Amino acid sequence: MMEHMGIRWGYVFLRAPGVLNGEDREKLMTTAVEMYLSGEEERDVESVGFEGRVYTERRFEMLGEFGGQRFDVELETTHGRDTGTFLVSEHTTGFGGAGGFSRN
Repeated sequence: MMEHMGIRWGYVFLRAPGVLNGEDREKLMTTAVEMYLSGEEERDVESVGFEGRVYTERRFEMLGEFGGQRFDVELETTHGRDTGTFLVSEHTTGFGGAGGFSRN
């Protein structure tokens, strides 16, 4: 994996249930990034307001000009069952947006 000055960076795009608070959304996004960096395919998650799993089928998807690995989440919340989707777009590898770093 390429690094720029020793730092890996990118973007995370999230579509998640509206019943989750900001801290829970951040926890789910952090989980997806950790899984991306470590190459994990599935991880159980839980918080005060939910429990479930985050998983990936290692598919690459596009969101406008940004592309990245898709992660999905299935949750049981206090308001019922729900789902979410993450797109982890790392730019230190040169993939994703038009301004990403190049390997050349």
